[in-house]
Amino acid sequence: MMTDLAVIMSVYRNDKLEFLRQSVNSILTQTYSDFDFFIAIDGPVLYEVDNYLDNLKDKRIKLSRIENNGGLAKALNYLLEIVLKNPDYKLIARMDADDISSPVRFEKQHSFFSENSVVTCLGSWYEEIDVNGKHISFRSLPNSHEELKKRFSIRTPFAHSSVMLRREMIENVGFYPTDIFKLEDYVYWSLAISKGMTFANIPEILLQFRIDENFYKRRSGIKFGFYYIKARIRINKILKLPFYIYLYSFSVGIIRMMPSFAIQWFYNKIRSDEKKEKD
Repeated sequence: MMTDLAVIMSVYRNDKLEFLRQSVNSILTQTYSDFDFFIAIDGPVLYEVDNYLDNLKDKRIKLSRIENNGGLAKALNYLLEIVLKNPDYKLIARMDADDISSPVRFEKQHSFFSENSVVTCLGSWYEEIDVNGKHISFRSLPNSHEELKKRFSIRTPFAHSSVMLRREMIENVGFYPTDIFKLEDYVYWSLAISKGMTFANIPEILLQFRIDENFYKRRSGIKFGFYYIKARIRINKILKLPFYIYLYSFSVGIIRMMPSFAIQWFYNKIRSDEKKEKD
């Protein structure tokens, strides 16, 4: 009997073997073990990374290679095309090559979908960790669709690598947009909402999200700030958000243009304020 769950992961040249090994192991040791694990090597990678993946013996792993690196959105779309060819896959889980899934993540999410037929896209709360795996912060997100939709007017509703979704979401919304710089998931969520898809988060920490030494650098600078504003304008138009949200989006985009150390301070300030509110 075929499994109904496919897991997709993209690996590229900047992924480190140590983090990748932890990420892959966290998937292969899930308590819900009935899945197929599709991994795409997106362009040339480090020899030790390629060698590690090539020598994984788990029969659930389906490894493929993309000759030239095309970015995360194209790699995920490549994997989704493969997965959707098999009608037995009803659920699709995302995973990143440097994050760590809780052993019970798939068990919890699969069970949730069985009990909540309306929900089409499901994430979870998560823990931020550093390069050594040490705790930085716990991140709780809204759980219901309406709360998530409200949050999305200013911030993303999911940790991308925590998400599991029904195949009909891809069939109705389409693939990830490939004309957005690093923010393809942001735009995709807005398209999903506009198509009537229903969101939810499980109020449990089911993912450890890695904050490495280049995390803030990748999310700062003039180029990133410009593309952030462009993406948010597109999202605001899709969701028909009010004018003041455009002003907010523009302000955040300007902040994103600042140096990485300033962005890190800004993120830490937000975390500190949110912690005070909870306390």
